[in-house]
Amino acid sequence: MSWRLLRAWRPGLLVMVALLTGCASQGALLDRVDDDVQRGQTERALESLEGLSGSRRNQSLYWLNRGMLLRTQGDLDGSIAAFERAKDVIGELQPLSVSETVAAWAVAEDSGAYVPPTHEHLLLHVYQALNFLQRGDLDAARVEALQIDLGLRRIDPVDGRAPRGGDAFPRYLSGIIFEAAGDWSDALIAYRKALQAYDRQETAIPRDLQTSLVRFTDYQDLVDERDGYLQRFGIEAWEPLDRDRREATLVVVLHDGQAPRLREEGLVLPHPSENRLLRVSLPALQRRPSPLTGARLRAVGREVEADLADDVAGSADRWLASLLPGITARVVSRNVARDVATRRLEQENELLALVLNVAGTIVDNADVRSWRSLPDRLLVSRLTVPAGSIDWQLEVLGRGSGVIDVLDGTVDLRPGETRVLGAHWINRFIPGSAGSQARSVRQTFPQDPLEIHQMPGVGAEIGLADAGAGTDLNAAAGWRRLDLNAEIVPEAE
Repeated sequence: MSWRLLRAWRPGLLVMVALLTGCASQGALLDRVDDDVQRGQTERALESLEGLSGSRRNQSLYWLNRGMLLRTQGDLDGSIAAFERAKDVIGELQPLSVSETVAAWAVAEDSGAYVPPTHEHLLLHVYQALNFLQRGDLDAARVEALQIDLGLRRIDPVDGRAPRGGDAFPRYLSGIIFEAAGDWSDALIAYRKALQAYDRQETAIPRDLQTSLVRFTDYQDLVDERDGYLQRFGIEAWEPLDRDRREATLVVVLHDGQAPRLREEGLVLPHPSENRLLRVSLPALQRRPSPLTGARLRAVGREVEADLADDVAGSADRWLASLLPGITARVVSRNVARDVATRRLEQENELLALVLNVAGTIVDNADVRSWRSLPDRLLVSRLTVPAGSIDWQLEVLGRGSGVIDVLDGTVDLRPGETRVLGAHWINRFIPGSAGSQARSVRQTFPQDPLEIHQMPGVGAEIGLADAGAGTDLNAAAGWRRLDLNAEIVPEAE
């Protein structure tokens, strides 16, 4: 076969490659799960997710997403079991596979088993802790807080830091857990580490964390440290700690939106001087903005504004941007290797060389796997309330601080108790006519069923404005680990 004939085929081959490479089964399956969740069809999302259950490379991804979907559905026991299975699978993946590393360099980014990056691994412990808290098992939640600390100390034995962030909220939640358990010395340590993490990330410090630092240093007579916080945060009054207090504390964690989608940004190009194809495929992060601008917790005539506690998508941005140089190097390496192999093979069999070049181009995909069922961000509100049966409301705020949704519940609190509850809120914009409405999918714990309802006052204007968000190539996503032992948070022994 002559290259003249192959040149005649090349336009068709380019079209074929473009079509085939646009059909990444893993990404399409995760898209279906996303779409089901956005429509409020959690049971259907679980059915769609079963497409990953038989994939050896995606076992951790399957159990992470299953745990979150079951949690959203209100099945805390099922979620706990799934997250424990995810821990087991991730533990089995910790030894670095030489064959998978070689495959990542020689074949494709998504050729190996999925191992969650540090911020996702931390959130696994966070959500397991929240499950236990909402089930009323404070001891088990405390174990998760200890695992967070142990894992971070294995990464950084001196300071216990995550090198690319994502540890601020896990430390903050650990402080709340230790405080609820009466371990006030450990609570102060965790709150201090949370403050350091927020400072490193250059993100706003939640007001509740600011006040907690003042209260705990005041209780332990750390006057200089307390006064430093008072001056830094501008706090003039605070509620002193009291182990014999008669009131209770209600903490509500609002899980807003959906984590970013990972998209492949790729080009298939003809070689500038040869009859071959080149493929440049990099992952990109596509955020899904929410119309939520804040939240307000109300109970027994008292209220408090919620604060942003964790920008989950921002953690992904930092992590994935740090991976881009390595991903790019591997993309270039694979193209060079294919080019050299194709040139050598052309001398013996032109058709086989063509098949090798085209096949390598088709399978060289960016890794678009991620824990998609995570929220976009987490907001936290804390309110001191009388002990007893308490009716609470969480107002979801939109533009102009207008209320666009209300989540509510009832909780029984003992004197001195700190109770942590969770609420999931996902905006749903249905594109179409100018009159199309935004909807929300809501879930509160521990007893409320999943509910889909219209949101008054939120219509096509917000949806269309949010839909214009672009893709950030600098926040590209490879989800492949570099230096595994240094970055993966290990399970407690």
